[in-house]
Amino acid sequence: MFNKKQQAQKDGLDIVYYEKMVNDLLSSFGLDPEKCRHRPRTLWSAYRGSALVYIDIFKLEDIDYIEISCPIMLLPSRNLLVFYKKLLEFNYQLMGVKFFVRDQWVYLAENRGLKGLDSDELKGMIERVSYHADRLDEALIEEFKSQTD
Repeated sequence: MFNKKQQAQKDGLDIVYYEKMVNDLLSSFGLDPEKCRHRPRTLWSAYRGSALVYIDIFKLEDIDYIEISCPIMLLPSRNLLVFYKKLLEFNYQLMGVKFFVRDQWVYLAENRGLKGLDSDELKGMIERVSYHADRLDEALIEEFKSQTD
């Protein structure tokens, strides 16, 4: 049986290296990475301004990915067509980030393959997603009258 590091190296990617990158970046923001971590997954969460930010390292079809996401709001109960049109318009305007829906929640996210990620790019991803989430969440909630709790 392989331990986590041996398995990651066997698979060709040292996940521990990227976990350390996330931990170091969270520390640079003045946060305790262990308090942000949701074990046993490679998932962290923290606030940047008013935006709750998730950092998730996961495997899909044998490829390792990282996703930075912020929950924005619950899906509105009315005007869904207008709401989805608005999200698609935002998706066109936003470079690198996108809206998606999971379990009745609307998120803003950016993701990419994990291989080759460096700490500057990770920081940029977090800053882009949290900036746009903070900028757009209140307007969407107000316009479509959804509550975040």
